[in-house]
Formats: sequence, C-alpha cells, structure tokens
Amino acid sequence: MPTNDIKLRLRRLVACAGLVATAAANAQAPHVVKPGETLWGISGQQLSTPLRWPEVQERNQVGEPRLLQPGTVLYFADGRLVPEGAAVVAAVEGQASRQRAGGAEQTLTPGMPIQAGDTLITGTDAFVTLGLTGGSRIVLPSRSALEVLAIDATTVRLRLIKGRVESQVQKQQPNQQFEIRARSMGLGVRGTHFRVRDEDGLLTGEVISGEVVVERTAQATTTASAAPAEPPLVLRAGSGAVLLDNGPSVARGLLPAPQLLNETAQRSNRTFRFSPVPGAQTYRLQLARDERFLLPVHEQRGPGPSFEVPAELEPGFYQLRLTAFDAARLEGLPGDSTIYLPASAGSGTAGQGTSSVLSDGRVEVRWPGVAGQRYAFELSRSADFAVLLVNEPAVYATGMTLGPFALGGRYHWRARQATADSTAPAAAGFSGSFDIPAR
Repeated sequence: MPTNDIKLRLRRLVACAGLVATAAANAQAPHVVKPGETLWGISGQQLSTPLRWPEVQERNQVGEPRLLQPGTVLYFADGRLVPEGAAVVAAVEGQASRQRAGGAEQTLTPGMPIQAGDTLITGTDAFVTLGLTGGSRIVLPSRSALEVLAIDATTVRLRLIKGRVESQVQKQQPNQQFEIRARSMGLGVRGTHFRVRDEDGLLTGEVISGEVVVERTAQATTTASAAPAEPPLVLRAGSGAVLLDNGPSVARGLLPAPQLLNETAQRSNRTFRFSPVPGAQTYRLQLARDERFLLPVHEQRGPGPSFEVPAELEPGFYQLRLTAFDAARLEGLPGDSTIYLPASAGSGTAGQGTSSVLSDGRVEVRWPGVAGQRYAFELSRSADFAVLLVNEPAVYATGMTLGPFALGGRYHWRARQATADSTAPAAAGFSGSFDIPAR
C-alpha cells in the first residue's frame, strides 16, 4: 500500500476517534437550565448555532419551549451517559458528596449520574437537586443523607437516613412506583409534592399537593399472636402526620403559609417581615434561584415574625419561601414571594427592578413582589409613559418577558400593585428601563 494512502487512512482514523471522543464528552456534559435561559440560547452555546434548538427540544421531550423550567437537565448527544429511568445531579449548592459501597467519597457535581447503592450527603448550607426521567425532581436540603435503594424505568425507592427530602413527583403510570422509606415507614406517592423529615428525633410526612400513602415496611413477626398490620395512613394535600414507630399515626391539617408583608418586599435592606400565623411555634425561611425551588441556596429557622438574610448571599432576585411549624412540629404550607437582595443592608432604593436581554432578543423584566398578587404593568418608549406599548392591568406574576423588539432605543417600564378600587391611590411601584441595540 502506498505510503500516502497509509497516512491518509491514519488521519481519517484520528479524525474519527476525535469525533467519538467529542460525542462521549457531550454525553457526559448535560446542561442544567438556569433561570432566564431559553432553548435558543442554550443551543447557541452548546451546539454553536441557535438554529438547532428544535433538535434539543425533541431529544429532551421539552413540551412548550417558552415554559422551560430552571433545573431541567438537557442532553445534546444521541447516546446518553445516564440510562433511561436513572437519576442525574441537576444542581449542587455548597459541599455535598456521594458515597458508594467500598468506594471513596466523591464530591457531587452537576450532571453526575446516580445509581442504586449511592448515598448522598449534604453539609451545612448545602443543597442537592436530583433530576429523574419523566420530570420528577428531588431536593435534598442541608445536613441530610439519602440512600438510593432502587432506580430504574419503573421503580424509584429511596431511604432517608437523616434530615429532610422534598419531592416533586410527576404523575405515575400504573406500573410505576415511587417510594421514600424512613425508619420503619414507606411513603408511596402518585403525582405529588411532599416532604419527609427525620429531624431532632421526630419523623414527619407533609403533603403540599397530591396524595401520599404511608405504610409500615416491617411488622413484628416474632410470635404467632402478633397484632395485625395497621391499615395504611393516607395523607392528602394540606395534611401531615408525625409518623410513630409504635402506635397509629394520625393525619392533621397543616398550618397556612405565612404572608410576607407587602412593604417588606419593596424595602432596600435584608430584613423580611411577615404576618404571624396563629398556632405557629417557629418558622423557616428558604431562598432559591427559581420559582419551583429546585435551585435552593439558603435557609434558616427562627421564632419570627422576621428574618434577616446574611450578607454573604449575592445581591439580586430570589424566590423566598416561608413555612410555619405547629406545636406538634409539623411544617406547614409554603408561602412564596419574589424578593430582591441589595448589595448590602441599607443600600439601594425602594422600587427597583431588573431587566435582562435574552439571547433570542426578548427582554425579561422582574420586580420584587408577592406571588399571587396582581400588578398593573406598563411599557413605553418615553419616561412619562404618554404612549403605552404594553398596558396589562392585572398581571399575576412578578415578571414579564417582552419582545423581541423591531426598533432599537430605550424602553421604560413600571409595575404597581393593582387594586380593586380604581379610585384608590396607586400603591408604591417598581420601575426601570432597558436599551435595545439599533439594527
């Protein structure tokens, strides 16, 4: 064979090996969606062109691209490192690790696959989010440990060793099973949002939405006259129970969510006040980077009715969640709000908001407000709002996505709390502006 032909074949082999290595690298590097990202922008970053976003949508079974959720794990190669039915680390905040039997402890990183036999451990101020095929998510907060007993296309079985685990489980098919075990209890679910806590010697289960069935996983069988098995306990939305090792557990209603005071969301310091909940003994505050709390970054517990967020957290917009604990130490329903953390206590001014130009030309506007509150939103080319481009009298949100814009220049926006009484004075609002490059 001529020498030139041999060299040509070698070059082709090297090129093919490079393509295989590149594909393998892509398979090992799934992308975890961050707040504000779009398939258009992600495709441009990962695949060198935004025009391939339909491929990303189809490969990852994304339904509505405009509703892309933070924490979603996207793959870009045809061969996935994580088999169908397995789990992957969607997000990590702080120090967290994975322990495998007979193996060394490994630091958790986004995109890492999780399999049966793994034990996940979070340190102080650390949070881990697991993504499962089908859209289910599991959040492991600070000072917690969770063992993966089984995980495949039909079964997810986890064991809470200590701490807490919060699950957002998509509706299960008839042949699918999702269960969390803790001590001698097994909690099976069918499409629900719920918490399991083993803290300070107390085991509890609390259901925010959906339904959970609690059964004992081990019954006394030492004698023939052993007592019959207890009937399962059904926990429905808005209820919880202290799960007893001995004796029946009783479902009870959860405390309502604490309400963040409106003026607190607009203040320029890091102290957040809320209305006390009758019957509450203590409260918990959590902060996350996304509305579903799949990207938590901070939590603290105290007597209320206020919390001060530490200066270590970066300034910017966050989702704030408040819950109340009753006398039985059950954690109540969550109350969520969008808040803004200034650079330091006492800096900034009330009424500030932010706007960011997305990679597809649209603009995301956000303001610190209370979730579920109505806001009147206006957009104009002039600072006096003489001519309105957008006039939404009742927006049930704390942000708007606008555009794309055909004309360049400066745009002005403002949002204020909407009132049922049109003659009432306008509430203090939020405002800002953004610039669109001329074409």
